[in-house]
Amino acid sequence: MYSQDFTRSDRISDQIRSEISFILKDQVKDPRLVGLTIIKVETTKDLKKAYIYYSTFNSFNQTKSEEVERGLQKAKGFIRKLLSQRLTIKRVPEICFMKDEKHLVTLRN
Repeated sequence: MYSQDFTRSDRISDQIRSEISFILKDQVKDPRLVGLTIIKVETTKDLKKAYIYYSTFNSFNQTKSEEVERGLQKAKGFIRKLLSQRLTIKRVPEICFMKDEKHLVTLRN
């Protein structure tokens, strides 16, 4: 039985975060995305969009931010396809990658 404290979108967001972390680590072969950290995932209540916040702060990869963004845009379709195979939901949300600036500032201070 699921907890009443968390909504369905919260549970799916957590599942998407763990699956995308695994996919980036083991399935995506783009060297620009090595060591990328998925901070959090927020989905809309209707589960049509998923905002994936990532950070390169702890990454051992010295790739520029613009290159990481290009790599994520290029791999977006592949990642969504793998998500559809791994998740047990009818429709996989559209994914939007967002650089997580808020957590980067708190880690530096």
